[in-house]
Amino acid sequence: MVILTSNFEAGPSIHVLTFALPPDDPMEFVPGQYVTFYLVREGKSVTRSYSIYSSAHLHDRFSLLVKRVPHGFASNLLCDLTPSAGATETILAPLGKFLYRDPEDRRVLMVATGVGLAPFVPMLERLHERSPSTDAWLIWGNRYVGDMVGRGELEALAASWPRFHFVPVLSRPPKDGSWTGAVGHVQDAVRAGFPDLARADVYLCGATPMVNEMQDLAIELRCPKEHVFVDRWGEHTE
Repeated sequence: MVILTSNFEAGPSIHVLTFALPPDDPMEFVPGQYVTFYLVREGKSVTRSYSIYSSAHLHDRFSLLVKRVPHGFASNLLCDLTPSAGATETILAPLGKFLYRDPEDRRVLMVATGVGLAPFVPMLERLHERSPSTDAWLIWGNRYVGDMVGRGELEALAASWPRFHFVPVLSRPPKDGSWTGAVGHVQDAVRAGFPDLARADVYLCGATPMVNEMQDLAIELRCPKEHVFVDRWGEHTE
């Protein structure tokens, strides 16, 4: 059992939830892994999984990035939890094979859309600690400026880490001309910036259509299949 200690809406319908682990049951995880919740729906147990958003150095707690989906069972249940109610949930963790890997002499390209950002935050922390001289990119797609939860922290990381390049992409930029970044989709940004991925580790996380398209594109750009790592989910997760 874990207990909710914090729940705040960090962006439109996007919540950051933090759960405390029992003192006698700390958790160690590899950046990229996820937790699975056992939730009760109409008297039956159902499972829903979310990537760990917090640092792998934290063993007594973990945070998640959860987007509220209209009519979604799990996302609404979790986003409505309140710490004051002493909300507890049953989980199984850590799980998953979408793991950080030391890049050796390869550069690293991470591509995410929306809350698919979550596993890349602890991955980038680990990469910065272990391989700060590695050239690394995070290309992150969203619809609107307000959807970019954690943008300030990523910009600060890019400012302090010369080898890290943060490329936010908006598909629906503001019409007032205030957005000066990339426009379109993450696939456009990859095509424009990476003519050859033969010496890259490529990590992809987000909705299935984007991941499938990006996976094909990475291979088209000569990235070996064994160096393309994916974490995908349905077009809408509840």
